[in-house]
Amino acid sequence: LFEGHHMNYIECINVDFKSTRKESFYDLQLDVKGCKDVYASFDKYVEVERLEGDNKYHAEEHGLQDAKKGVLFIDFPPVLQLQLKRFEYDFMRDTMVKINDRYEFPLELDLDRDNGKYLSPEADRSVRNLYMLHSVLVHSGGVHGGHYYAFIRPTLSDQWYKFDDERVTKEDVKRALEEQYGGEEELPQTNPGYNNTPFKFTKYSNAYMLVYIRVSDKDKIICDVDEKDIAEHLRIRLKKEQEEKEDKRRYKAQAHLYTIIKV
Repeated sequence: LFEGHHMNYIECINVDFKSTRKESFYDLQLDVKGCKDVYASFDKYVEVERLEGDNKYHAEEHGLQDAKKGVLFIDFPPVLQLQLKRFEYDFMRDTMVKINDRYEFPLELDLDRDNGKYLSPEADRSVRNLYMLHSVLVHSGGVHGGHYYAFIRPTLSDQWYKFDDERVTKEDVKRALEEQYGGEEELPQTNPGYNNTPFKFTKYSNAYMLVYIRVSDKDKIICDVDEKDIAEHLRIRLKKEQEEKEDKRRYKAQAHLYTIIKV
């Protein structure tokens, strides 16, 4: 469900020599800093690096050569997990910082765009890499601490839910998407008549991880789960929890019939 593959390659410019290595991944770490959205991060991910000057590539019998280095995708998984690099090391301040910049992500993600520019030559082009957003994990706070909660649409319908510890509430798409882009927000003016400069503040709650599901696979991934699909030890535990809950409810309901007398 979660495993995809990419190809690291180094290709010489002046001689016929190419080195490739296939690797698997379970999630992709995407840059937030300097990228306005998910597509800009993918563009950066497959960006070609030039190896030249002091940084030439040693191409076996050809010796030191100018070369191109990069990554292309062989296949994407049915469930694509994207971790946004909101936390990074600041060399100037010698400390970890959180990147609260505005960063957009779409409801529908097309990774075949621009004639499949993210795909390697050996990728299967018959697979349509069109994805729907399933969930958004949010981090609220700074680099030294904070709170995590998630917006999920369990069946990929238009109805989103906010899962915040044990509290689950219905939310609209604007709250789940646009309000988690990060960046700055303007406070509404108290005296609209006056020509005041609007007060802006940085939003410290923003998307930290995104989960996308491939459209062609959604029916087999978003399937009904009945009791037999749940592991037996979990069924026993859930049943026990339900019985304990019922005992507590019964005790509460009958509490007014009893009193404690100390003699």
